[in-house]
Amino acid sequence: MARRGGAGRVTVGVVAGLMASSLTLLAPSTGSAGAAAAATNGASPYGTTVPSPVCIPRRTPVPSGPATFVRQSTVPNTGGRVLDIVLDAPAMNGPTHIDVLLPRGYDPSGATRYPVLYLLHGAGGSYRDWVGQGVESDIDYTSVADGLRPFITVMPDGGAWGYYSDWYGTDIGQASSTPPPAYATYDIDELIPWIDGHFPTVATRAGRAIAGLSMGGFGAMSLAAQNPDLFTAAGSFSGAVDTDIDYPIGGAALNLLSSAFTHGLPSQCVWGDPVTQGVLWHGADPTYLASNLSNTWLFVASGNGKPGIYDTPGTAATAVDGGIESFVYSMNQNFIGALDAAHISYNKYFYGNGTHSWGYWLRDLAHFLPEMEFAFVTTSPSLGGMPFTYRTIHQSFTEFGYAFSVRHPAAAFTYLNGVTSAGLSVTGTGDLSVVTPATYVPGGSYLVSIATSGSGHPGTSRLTERADPSGKLAFTVDLGGPNSVQQTSFANPPASFGRAQVTISTGPG
Repeated sequence: MARRGGAGRVTVGVVAGLMASSLTLLAPSTGSAGAAAAATNGASPYGTTVPSPVCIPRRTPVPSGPATFVRQSTVPNTGGRVLDIVLDAPAMNGPTHIDVLLPRGYDPSGATRYPVLYLLHGAGGSYRDWVGQGVESDIDYTSVADGLRPFITVMPDGGAWGYYSDWYGTDIGQASSTPPPAYATYDIDELIPWIDGHFPTVATRAGRAIAGLSMGGFGAMSLAAQNPDLFTAAGSFSGAVDTDIDYPIGGAALNLLSSAFTHGLPSQCVWGDPVTQGVLWHGADPTYLASNLSNTWLFVASGNGKPGIYDTPGTAATAVDGGIESFVYSMNQNFIGALDAAHISYNKYFYGNGTHSWGYWLRDLAHFLPEMEFAFVTTSPSLGGMPFTYRTIHQSFTEFGYAFSVRHPAAAFTYLNGVTSAGLSVTGTGDLSVVTPATYVPGGSYLVSIATSGSGHPGTSRLTERADPSGKLAFTVDLGGPNSVQQTSFANPPASFGRAQVTISTGPG
């Protein structure tokens, strides 16, 4: 939620006022706009039949395909080290910009492989924000002072209010593009492969980090939580890391606050509105996904909203920035609370007085970079047998060499816990197909024991499976009939979901 010039201003009490007054916008509209949303909703790939006010849901799947190079130029006054690159990105429906900061002494030959930091901007800003604040000098100073190895910094465009997410739909008031953007698919499936294919990177989890300010702090933690096998470190600087705060009122406040930056209708279409599309909000929320981050090196920074060393007390700008940071501080407290509940370690930099402004974010970055370097040095490319936990609303997903697939008529979570070569536990609905990494003896015989309860077929089944020639096992877990309505309860997995404990051991023969 970074405030940039020309992006609009909010008053000191904006957050409280919005949270107290926005519920009237959450009821399905009975006017022509609401009717249009309801009429198109059945065609949504999410499968929901619940209308989302002032929003036309996505009607076709997100386009797939690699990003392709369009053009490149050198950003002036950066010593030739910052490249402005334009990519044609299918998920973004056309051209999009990135800034790439090369380290001093950069060797393009491939003899040296460089780790990569994906550095995200805030709301109301663009991919040029960090360079506009002189980040290349800041990174140079910190790198020299702390003895960091050279690394490449990639700064993508996240839109004025894009939230680094695949948008649920298009604003009826046309505040968003048609078809709607898909920032997460672009960042993960198009941008990262393109960077790894065109620069001499360390193209593994061990050489990839992500960080950002405000909306970018959300993006860093959300993308890391949804893709923990891609990033070894994640940093949030005043990040909006609990988008479900005071659910659903806090979500309504975020939707309305976006209109102050976009000068348009309240944006209901990043994840839909928080009442009718709660499952989509939770599916991207770093706090709800905190347990996914158990194997990621985390850095969380925030001020408390009171004037600090980079502020001028008594000015309107400081009052506005302080009000926003106070809201964000509450989000960060909830986020680290969720990390604590999941017994996940992190590095906290809650520095007390400070507002939502650049002086603090540049300082946060300077504190984060040595933590990132430590993660680069100590992380292996894979988990190496470490257990992982993962929850997601995606119906097909891969993590740490595992491939999972499940089908729902409507959006719902699948909850995985304690996934190792010895087995896993899972809560969800439908038939979950599992293909393991190649960690077993090729052609070996294994006993897969599946104990189910809940909405599935209670009991225990024992399957004898043989690993394929590469050493992978494949089996299916029956969690009961797939849900026909989207999930609405999130404190715990719904009682209607099936549960299964899978144990893998050496089989006979």
